[in-house]
Amino acid sequence: MFSLPWLELTRFKRHTITRLAMIVVAVIPAIYGGLYLASNWDPTSHLDRLQAAVVNEDTGAEKPNSDGERLNAGDELVDKITPKGEGGFDWQETSAQEAKDGLAEGKYFAILEIPSDFSKQLVSTGGDDPEQAGLELRTDDAHSFIVGQLSGTVLAQIKAGLNETTTSEYVSQVYVGFNDIQSSMAKAADGANDLHDGAVQLHDGSGKLAKGAHDLDKGVGDLQKGIGDLDEGAGKLAKGAGDLETGANTLAKGTGDAESGAKKLEKGAGQVADGTSQLRGVADDATDKAEDLKGKADDLVESARPKLDDAASDFDSARTTVSGDIEDRIRQLQKDYPDDPNVDKLAEEVGALGDDLDSAHNRATTAVDDARGLEKPVKDAVDGVMKKIRDADKKIGQLDDGAQQVADGASDLHSGLVKLDKGAGDLAKGAGDLHDGAVALKDGTAKAKDGVGQLKDGSSQLAKGATDLDKGAGKLDDGSGELADGLTKGAEQIPTYDKEDREKRSDVVAVPVDAEKVKNNAVSTYGEGLAAFFISLALWIGGMITYMVLNAIPYRALASTAKSNRIAWAGYVPGLLFGIAQVAVLYGVLWFALDFSAGAWFGTLVFSILVAACFHSVHQLCVAALGGVGRLIALVLLMIQIASAGGTYPVETAPVIFQVISPFLPMTYAVTGLRTLIAGGDLFIAAQSAAVLLFMTVICLLATVLVCSRKRMVTLTQLHPSLSL
Repeated sequence: MFSLPWLELTRFKRHTITRLAMIVVAVIPAIYGGLYLASNWDPTSHLDRLQAAVVNEDTGAEKPNSDGERLNAGDELVDKITPKGEGGFDWQETSAQEAKDGLAEGKYFAILEIPSDFSKQLVSTGGDDPEQAGLELRTDDAHSFIVGQLSGTVLAQIKAGLNETTTSEYVSQVYVGFNDIQSSMAKAADGANDLHDGAVQLHDGSGKLAKGAHDLDKGVGDLQKGIGDLDEGAGKLAKGAGDLETGANTLAKGTGDAESGAKKLEKGAGQVADGTSQLRGVADDATDKAEDLKGKADDLVESARPKLDDAASDFDSARTTVSGDIEDRIRQLQKDYPDDPNVDKLAEEVGALGDDLDSAHNRATTAVDDARGLEKPVKDAVDGVMKKIRDADKKIGQLDDGAQQVADGASDLHSGLVKLDKGAGDLAKGAGDLHDGAVALKDGTAKAKDGVGQLKDGSSQLAKGATDLDKGAGKLDDGSGELADGLTKGAEQIPTYDKEDREKRSDVVAVPVDAEKVKNNAVSTYGEGLAAFFISLALWIGGMITYMVLNAIPYRALASTAKSNRIAWAGYVPGLLFGIAQVAVLYGVLWFALDFSAGAWFGTLVFSILVAACFHSVHQLCVAALGGVGRLIALVLLMIQIASAGGTYPVETAPVIFQVISPFLPMTYAVTGLRTLIAGGDLFIAAQSAAVLLFMTVICLLATVLVCSRKRMVTLTQLHPSLSL
């Protein structure tokens, strides 16, 4: 069974170059895998070898509520990251222009720019207008794309550190704010209690206001009715004042006329008084004459008839004098004072006196006649006449007194009428003013009526508003009481923090979640994480190199009687031995040169041999079936598997076409199994991958046997191939 494989291997003992070829075949996978893994073994741990520039333009800022304390966050950040190895890269503080030139030339792999308002924006988190502080990390993909990706991680770490520091300081200010809030809340509670007391007073006052407003509304209603009555009365007053003005004007005119008449009456009364005075004088003369007549009558009585005749003559003369003069005077008075009742009365009395005188004259005549015959009757008649003359003289005296009184009364009447005329003028003027005032009052009451209507609307609204205010004041009373109680309880519930407590709490709140990344089956370095992929690539390339040196099948055996399976086996076993040697050399290099470790060393070695066996069976099939073209196909398969095996990123992140073909390619299972065994993962997954690889190996070997069967017949195409590689 092993004679044909041994025969194939003995070809490499003939010359030194063939012996060296065997060594090269065993070593190339180790060189390939070792170099790739060595170059990618732990790149993130050596970022401090990359120079980066930090440009600090921060001018600092004063912290809020800090009594002048300043924050220079830019300087603090530079001090934190510039010590070698502290900030990811090897940070060098430079000017902006030097950093820009260094990035363009490739001297610096990144530039961290700290703006001038960096500190100002940081401290703004404790003020009224918070702003986010900005940093800018600039890279140049023209020099290194990977550094640009890694710089994002570096920036995230810097930002996380700054956020922790800033948050801690901000939260510290917040805790200080809690102290202020508690104090302010206590003051607010006191204010709320004062507000409640005021609300109680307001409620009491609003109740009184509401009652007063309703009373006011009722009073305004009464006022409105009164104003209506006043308006109606003002209308009547205006009309009455108009009538009064008319009457007063008429009265003024009448009093003027009366004053003129009174003036005439005064003059006439004076004349009457003068006439009665004269009449009194005449009456006195008549009386004297009558006395003389009586004396004469007495003498007549004593002296006889001659004297009686003389007496009759004298009496007649006296009668004529008295009667004629008085009647003339009376007529004159009647003409002057036709409406004066005293004059009429005087005229009647004078008429009566005339009648008496006539009667006396007649009796005197008769008496004379009789006296002649009867002395005593004459004497008696004379005595009677004298008595009447004395009565007439007395009455004339009374008439004179009355006339004087009439004259005085007429004078007083004239004076009174002058005053009355002046008063009537004043009354007319006052009545005019009263009428004007009454008209103005009517206009005013009309406006007042409109105004009081509006006042009534306003008082009604005031009453309603006062009622609503009273209700609101009641709610304010209740609400302010609840507010005062709530604020008091709230102030008691708000905590206060001393400096030590604030610092402790600020640190906790700044990093409230201490996230810890836990890796199951963790590998120690980036290189160990990629080892499964690069080992698979190395073994695939090892298989390609092997069948560049070895024949896929011993072609001379095809002409022998050996069975096709022996021929296929004879080509496969030498390749398998080279694959085992490649595995041994590769892991030896990884172990000693890179300090490679695996979670399950034995399983890793055995699985790697299975991988090499599978890969060699695939290469044997490709070369046996297609010759040089088969090697080209193996190279194409390598490229496809690099994209679809999920060696660096999970295949799920690749385009759909690679996800579809991935399950049908051996490197997929090689990477999966090796990754599991190196990390110390679930051995069942490794066993599944091993089963698939074993199945693929068997399929490829059976296919190679079929190829060997067909190779026993030489075709024209084999003798003259169209393409030879």
